[in-house]
Amino acid sequence: MKKLKALKRERVNRALESMFDYPLTVVEAPIGYGKTTAVREFLAAKGCPVLWLTFLTSEDTAVYFWDRFSIEIGKVDKKTGESLKSLGFPTDAPQTANILSILNGLDFEPDTILVIDDYHFVRDLRIGRLLSHIAAEQPENLHITVITRDTSNLELDELLAKRQCTILPQQTLKFTDEEVRSYYALMGFSLPESEFQKICEYADGWISLIYLIMLGAERGIPIGLSPALDSLVEKVLYNAYDGQIRQFLLKLSVVDSFTAEQALFVTREEEAEEFLKKLRRENAFIAFEETSGTYKIHNVLLDFLRSRSTDTEECTECCRRMGEWHLAKKEYPKAYGYFYRAGDTERILALLDNEDTLSFNINDFGRILELFTEQPRELLFKYPIAYTQYICLAVLSGDRSLIRVGVECLNQLQEIYGKAEGITAARKNLILGRISIIRVFTVWNDSYRMMAHVKEAVRLLEGHGRCVIRENAEFTFGSPHLLYSYYTRPDKLKEMADHMVAVFPDLQLLTGGCGEGSDHLIPAEYALETGDWKTAELNALKAVYKANARKQTCIVLCADFALMRLYIYQGRISEALELLSRLRNEVTRENHAVNNTTLEIIEGYINACLGRAEYIPAWLRNGDMSPARFIYQGHAFNYIVYCKAVLLSKNYIKLEILTEEFKQYFSTFHYQLGFLHKQILEAVTKYRLYGLDAGCSLLRRAFDEAREDHIILPFAEYAPDIIDLVRQLVASSPGDEYIKKVLLSCEKYMDSLKNIPENSASLSARELQVLALAAEGLKRGEIAQRLHIMPGTVKVHMEHVYRKLEAGGKLDAVNKARKLKLI
Repeated sequence: MKKLKALKRERVNRALESMFDYPLTVVEAPIGYGKTTAVREFLAAKGCPVLWLTFLTSEDTAVYFWDRFSIEIGKVDKKTGESLKSLGFPTDAPQTANILSILNGLDFEPDTILVIDDYHFVRDLRIGRLLSHIAAEQPENLHITVITRDTSNLELDELLAKRQCTILPQQTLKFTDEEVRSYYALMGFSLPESEFQKICEYADGWISLIYLIMLGAERGIPIGLSPALDSLVEKVLYNAYDGQIRQFLLKLSVVDSFTAEQALFVTREEEAEEFLKKLRRENAFIAFEETSGTYKIHNVLLDFLRSRSTDTEECTECCRRMGEWHLAKKEYPKAYGYFYRAGDTERILALLDNEDTLSFNINDFGRILELFTEQPRELLFKYPIAYTQYICLAVLSGDRSLIRVGVECLNQLQEIYGKAEGITAARKNLILGRISIIRVFTVWNDSYRMMAHVKEAVRLLEGHGRCVIRENAEFTFGSPHLLYSYYTRPDKLKEMADHMVAVFPDLQLLTGGCGEGSDHLIPAEYALETGDWKTAELNALKAVYKANARKQTCIVLCADFALMRLYIYQGRISEALELLSRLRNEVTRENHAVNNTTLEIIEGYINACLGRAEYIPAWLRNGDMSPARFIYQGHAFNYIVYCKAVLLSKNYIKLEILTEEFKQYFSTFHYQLGFLHKQILEAVTKYRLYGLDAGCSLLRRAFDEAREDHIILPFAEYAPDIIDLVRQLVASSPGDEYIKKVLLSCEKYMDSLKNIPENSASLSARELQVLALAAEGLKRGEIAQRLHIMPGTVKVHMEHVYRKLEAGGKLDAVNKARKLKLI
């Protein structure tokens, strides 16, 4: 069999040069048009740095993509690759902004190309959105090339409109008649002109068919006699080998890609390595990747092989063996995937049943929901630890229907094992203890009911608590304000705070330290909201010290947030900003996705209080509330920040609409402080749109709601917008001591705001020059050449700019600088 050779096509190479002109290039054509070969040969000839990842199957999830992406980025910078891996695939706007910031900080070599091959296998639209964000951000020297059969799962309209993307279509990759002639000459194949024209007409530029026709003609198969591609594949690719190699290929067709060692293990073919060498030498449809040592069967041949794999028992066994291979390597998601394809779901359940922890990461296996929903309940009851992992995933999904299913399953499981006989007491207690822990989340933010389940779990799991909830779990679930999350009934703030301080230590018995410092954080937050400033500071500092000792960053975030709000009230604004900067450095260094989002909510709130709209993270400023589980959006605290940003823009009509719309987000878990912010914002909009009386009427209702709990600070933080209303209410109710105290606090806050630094973002002359040129679209090397400095110096200047402007990347820095009229 003739080995396929690559024809150098100058026409196609000229088209591929556009890779270096656009942030994103899409090479689109059906199967068999030589997309991958064209790109690979072009890049090899250019000698530019190449990062390459390939989707192997439609079952490859965002987790698979992120693993591969992190590995490729790790080739540029190992620590960054590891950091991206630990962060996980970004699920919302703040996490995406953090990823873009990290990529912006990388020093890519000039003309680095990231190739994403076989993108048509992607089913998760979030991957396409992320690629669009990266392309729009335009990290220095990085260009993305996507190879795909179609673009339906990519979001390209905006990129195309902004000339940040180009598409090389099927027509570009089609072989012209002259290229077909040159190709046949390269392969040493000649035929009469009439036959040549027939091939060109029949194949219509499709190189795979052209190649197969050539091989078929050598075997006497007339052109056009077999119109079906699989018939040609059978005659020229499959039947060319003896029965032993054909059987070998059929077994391997269950695998997406494989090493020689895996091929031997799966097929049990002693001559596997020799067969692979032979196939690699002779068959253009068996590709070998030198760097990873993996083989991949071309989709044209793979589709044929899978259609011919009639021995289901053998295919099942091969999938099972591949699962065992990955299991031995502790590559659990891949192992589960192959066991699932083998129909061995009970094996997966048995493995999950032996897990030592309630895993929140079992959804790394993309078929986890199908796995459990497809099984009869009787089977699931046999594996209760595995079942609790699924139930926990359902309860924490944020999907109301899935939560209901999870609770129903939990009730059934408890009924079965509450009456179970014939199992050890330790095993029974472990199962029931896990059920109690999951019930904590089914009644989340009702601390009384939560703690009843916690006490039951502590009783049942005595001595096993650390095995159930991780010490590094998100104790605050992404909220920047712990007490906010549990304050659900008016007039009960003090009672709730005291209750939480009394009972939360029981929760820590299950975790071995998760939530350390919350016993001081809760009194600090209560004191802050009610105007006991000294107690607030003392307890917040204690919370920070205790939380740092156990690396409880989520508690540190809440405590530092309380301190920042306090310092602003007291006029210690430079201290607040310094604390924010220090906190940002600490959280960035840790690089935990949930904490990163919480930090951005804090940054947004603090900067909104200071009237610095340009420093509010873009996703909060613009209201880009991407779909995500509730723990990633801070329990609707993000909507408070968004409304504050809109308030700063003085778009009162929009704010009026938003405050009504956002009621639903606070209603889900009855966040009373959320409702209070909503009422204050409504009072502002009514005042600005309909007059003083309308505003006073609504603000009085807010005071009535907050009076019994003696809440002060939230009103003071809106002082610039409500002080006229408060003065009017004091004048109309001179004996109301509570409103008088709010007025004094508002006046104090207004006075404190005078201490805001005039320009905390002072850029040096050189930094302004560099930023201005970056805003014009110049790359790092071009800026260096223009200013007669080294590219590394440009990078340092841009890093200083990002830090001073508190920007997440180049686009964010440029936008902030323009708003500040720095450029």
